Amino acid sequence: MSSISSVILQATSCLCGGGGAMPLRQLQQELQERCRLSEGDFIYLIQGCPQRFLLVPEGHSYTVVGRTSLRLCTPYSRGGRCDGSCQQLHLCRFYVFGNCRFGKGRKLCKLSHDVWSDHNFRLLRECTLHELKENKLFLLLLQNDPQLLPEFIREDVPETVCSG
Repeated sequence: MSSISSVILQATSCLCGGGGAMPLRQLQQELQERCRLSEGDFIYLIQGCPQRFLLVPEGHSYTVVGRTSLRLCTPYSRGGRCDGSCQQLHLCRFYVFGNCRFGKGRKLCKLSHDVWSDHNFRLLRECTLHELKENKLFLLLLQNDPQLLPEFIREDVPETVCSG
């Protein structure tokens, strides 16, 4: 078996390649092929890393959803005011969405588009996400960071529906 961090990275990469989630058995087969992971080690990995993998029951089976604790730095995202000592990524959220109107040969964006800056790379390495391709990292962030969820107001939904 490969090192645990390498297997976690492979599992995360598989999940992101599958749109952020995948049936449990399919992920197990992928990891057995890529990492020569035994069934026992696979179960240990999935159950032992709840901060990285969420098991969602679906009928008689499960779907595994990729997770991360990494978030975008809110103070940085709202004007670039952070001293850099935070444990959050310094990135333009519109760059993560793929639709920053700056930085495409026009006026430069005030916020970073550098996923691999010293600050960001340190955090990615701590979370064993530093070898993940940018598009897969962005997918993982989009499905985990509430700051990246679209804001919307539904006037036709009674207040009692959203009592969270």
